[in-house]
Amino acid sequence: MKKKLSLLLALLMMASAMAACGEGEAKETTADTAEAADTAAVETEETENFDPGLPDKDFGGRTFTFMTKADDSWSDWKETSISAQELTGEVLNDAVYNRNSYVQETYNVVLAEYAPSSGNLLSEAGNTVQSGDTTYDVIMPPLNIAGSLVQSGYLMDLKDVDNLNLSQRWWDERSIADLSIANKVYMVSGDISTLNNDATWCTMINLEVLNNLGVESPYQYVAEDNWTFDTYKLLCEDASIDMDGDGDWDKDDSIANLTQNENATAMLITFGYHLINKDNDDVPYFDLEGNERVYDILMDVSEFMTDDRLSLNYHEKGAQDGYHLLTTKMFEENRGLFWITNLQMVIRLREMETDFGIAPCPKYDAQQEDYCNVVWFVGSYSTVPVSAMDPAESGFILEAMAAKSREILRPAYYETALSLKYLRDEESIAMLDLVIDNRAYELEQAFSFGSSSAVEQIVLQNKEPASALASASKSIASKIEKTLSQIGAAN
Repeated sequence: MKKKLSLLLALLMMASAMAACGEGEAKETTADTAEAADTAAVETEETENFDPGLPDKDFGGRTFTFMTKADDSWSDWKETSISAQELTGEVLNDAVYNRNSYVQETYNVVLAEYAPSSGNLLSEAGNTVQSGDTTYDVIMPPLNIAGSLVQSGYLMDLKDVDNLNLSQRWWDERSIADLSIANKVYMVSGDISTLNNDATWCTMINLEVLNNLGVESPYQYVAEDNWTFDTYKLLCEDASIDMDGDGDWDKDDSIANLTQNENATAMLITFGYHLINKDNDDVPYFDLEGNERVYDILMDVSEFMTDDRLSLNYHEKGAQDGYHLLTTKMFEENRGLFWITNLQMVIRLREMETDFGIAPCPKYDAQQEDYCNVVWFVGSYSTVPVSAMDPAESGFILEAMAAKSREILRPAYYETALSLKYLRDEESIAMLDLVIDNRAYELEQAFSFGSSSAVEQIVLQNKEPASALASASKSIASKIEKTLSQIGAAN
């Protein structure tokens, strides 16, 4: 990771130097750099081994079914990475189609997908398991539903599923480390779906607003390893404009920091803290109470997020505009400098005329060693229900699909972004690796122990940290103990 970071920082410094060149020279250098990067990418892909190491197997044409949230009721967060009916020329669709065709032909299996039309994945998945229905070999829920299924005893420990090798690169080791509970792994993120990439937090940058301000670019701060919250706030300080001259700061103005309720907790995770921690035995516990640094961070974030001059929270100001549609509109109209939100916004803003870029979420200060970009719960996780007809076969097909996804789907996802189809500048291409490779998953988002509510009260309602966390600690501990009992891991 450190070698990759050093290379990215070097590329950023090179990009900054190119910006200082004459236009013709800069274009030539950019082209050379892009060609070199493409060559390096090809060489890297050729040397990687995507063989899942599975034995030859003929499933005899049996249907293997995924239950997912592919229904339109999930809107922007519907699953699109499991099924593709035909080749369409769209890069992600065709990658899914080609991956599935390979797996089906290689193992003589038919891949199928079922998405509850009601959108009630939790209810349908639960009813399926309770009734002993063996139709569904894999369930791919968002994190909060996965947690509920775990608490009901409906999911297998993936460590006990034959043919799954969770140490392989097509499974996100960070998701395993962060989401395991009492050394059991019930849900895992991996290359089989792109939704968790979309759900990863990042910093959106309006490059026109940035250039008009004439301030240092976040890319340069990243290159100098000084992209911190203080730097972020400093850049925001003179970026808000009272456009209608009424003396108030609202949705009719230009506000430096576009934000949302989720950032009350997301920023604490970004700054290196889990809402729920785990001990040496992988048992969750609540440890934010009594941590003075955490108190300082929460008050710092609260002061910034609730300052109307600096921040506009779409959950507070966007009821009449469709909530996030308000900040989307403001960002598109160059009335916002930054927006710390999910990476999927890069795709949603594909029609935006003004150039924009991305950066990792800032560190809190120099004491924090690594960037940390939380993956929000709305993504998609691979799980095996206890009602699966043959868990070993579920593991076999999951492993085969995930390995082929690493080879086909992951590059397609990166091509979509790195080809500048969505991202607009070379620096953002380097930034994408810093975002995706420094991710954190949150156990609280799976099991709703209560720490999120406590943190939100502090940040959004200006509650005093020590008393708010102290008053929540007993209830949180009780909910943790109950979950441990449900999975047979209570003390």
